Parts: sequence; C-alpha cells; structure tokens
Amino acid sequence: MLQLKTHSTDFSNAFAQAITKGEPVYISPPPMMGSFPRDKVLKLNKILYGQADAPIIQYDKLRASLEARGFTACKAVPCLFISNKVICIIYVDDCLWVARDSKDIDAVLKSFKEDRD
Repeated sequence: MLQLKTHSTDFSNAFAQAITKGEPVYISPPPMMGSFPRDKVLKLNKILYGQADAPIIQYDKLRASLEARGFTACKAVPCLFISNKVICIIYVDDCLWVARDSKDIDAVLKSFKEDRD
C-alpha cells in the first residue's frame, strides 16, 4: 500500500471569518438588543452560515490561504488542492489532508494556526 498519513480538520466558525462581498447585507437586530432602535438595521461585515453566498465566499477565502501556502487547485476537481508534499480535499469548512509524512501536514496546520493568532 501507499502508507499515506491522513488528518481531518474542521475550521471552527469558518463562515464567521470570511468577509462579505458584493451587495451589502442588512439584518434586523436580534431581540436581545432590546435598546437598539427598531427602525434601524445592522450591516454585516462577515458572512452568516445560512447566507446564500456563504459557501463560495468561504471557499474563496480558504482557496486563497491554500494558494499562499503553495497549493494548486485541481482544474477538474476544484475542491482538490495539491502541494509538493501535501494533498488537501475540501468539503465546505472541513478538510482532509493526505501526505507521506504527518510532519508535512502538521506544518501546514501550524501555519493556519499562526495566521489566526
């Protein structure tokens, strides 16, 4: 067999980290904001999970982050990214990482953590 190492990740609050694009999105204030004027609305700066364009905005953010780390998107399968040592498969905000050496996966994941800190 190939003896490949794998690791799966789920990016917590991934949708809340991506910045909105295109048309501005406004929402009514939630009930817990009792003192907020009822005739006012809130403009979103970040996407919401149920927002129609949320998955593509999140994908674009993750794709840019992977490309900055030397990954290339597969033209036939856009959720497949390949670098010199690691393969990444994306499903919404979950990733499956594959490499010959788990240290290579760990290095990529560490770089994501450093970006967040």
